Amino acid sequence: FPAQYLHRRPSLWLRTSITTSLWTSLTRSHHSKAGGLNRSVTMGGRYSHDKKKGELTKVNGATPTVNGVTGDVPMAFKSDRFDPLVTLAYDVSRHINVYGKWSTGYKAGGANSRSLTYRSFGPESVSSFEIGSKMDLLDNMVRLNLAAYTTKYKNVQIDFNAVTPGVNRTTLETVNVDGSGRIKGFEADLTVAPATGLTLTASYALTDIRLPQAHNPFIAGNPLVTVYPVYVPKHSSSGAIDYSLPVAGDAKILAHLDANFASRQYSSASDPTLNDRTFLVNGRLSLADIDLGRDNAKLRVSLWARNLLDNQFVFLRNYSAALGTYAIYNEPRTFGGEVNVQF
Repeated sequence: FPAQYLHRRPSLWLRTSITTSLWTSLTRSHHSKAGGLNRSVTMGGRYSHDKKKGELTKVNGATPTVNGVTGDVPMAFKSDRFDPLVTLAYDVSRHINVYGKWSTGYKAGGANSRSLTYRSFGPESVSSFEIGSKMDLLDNMVRLNLAAYTTKYKNVQIDFNAVTPGVNRTTLETVNVDGSGRIKGFEADLTVAPATGLTLTASYALTDIRLPQAHNPFIAGNPLVTVYPVYVPKHSSSGAIDYSLPVAGDAKILAHLDANFASRQYSSASDPTLNDRTFLVNGRLSLADIDLGRDNAKLRVSLWARNLLDNQFVFLRNYSAALGTYAIYNEPRTFGGEVNVQF
């Protein structure tokens, strides 16, 4: 390679010790029966104790300088928290159950291992409500699950990135967003077994996410900027066909075909550029559970294909002041085979 490509690039040398202790309370539930149907209340919770200590000691072989001070940069985080869970469920009939659930949770704070300043960030918390139904229909030939939820986030942890001056490596800073964010959504899952060995499945998800603005630590003055949800399509769906056919002894033919769709989505929290819609079809054909005659060993031979229709789309698209808009495309159609032996 030319000499200009062989220079040493900045790196982060971290010496970090992390101690985390976790206690989880037992879940208790109360059930009452009426007319052979169940009504239940389930209450539980989780107690978390987190403790972290870390140190940034080297940046490109030198002692780091942060805010005009040269020396090791320490980080310490400690948190104690209890998160409750309450679920109410009711059997409308022997084949239909409805439920409602409320729970809270949190993500511990700390410091980003790719930060040049080892700037600490605080914990993120969430409160979620969900209602739904689970149904077995048509003599258990059809199963339909429905759920709707709303989730409120506080102190959301957001990653900002910037290119290190003079090289093409990036550094990251994680910050907490002032205010709260919200995710609302709906999910549906359908399973149909119309004949022996044949299973049809389908799913759909609608996701609406709103995040407050955040201070970008890499821009002078740390201005408030819009935060975009990363890799969260508003609409996504999938479908699959599975078929199993016995041939001899325990051996059977397994056929699988699936299709997956996702609407346009962001690939960077700070870039409003959207990726393409995606649609992929994949397949697999196997001869499975072939008896090898000793020690219960089984052989499976498979052929598979990814992106069967050879669709092309951009799954990552960003803007750079140096490059303009750049993109990365998905993999083309690929085929392969596998041989597996299970003992």
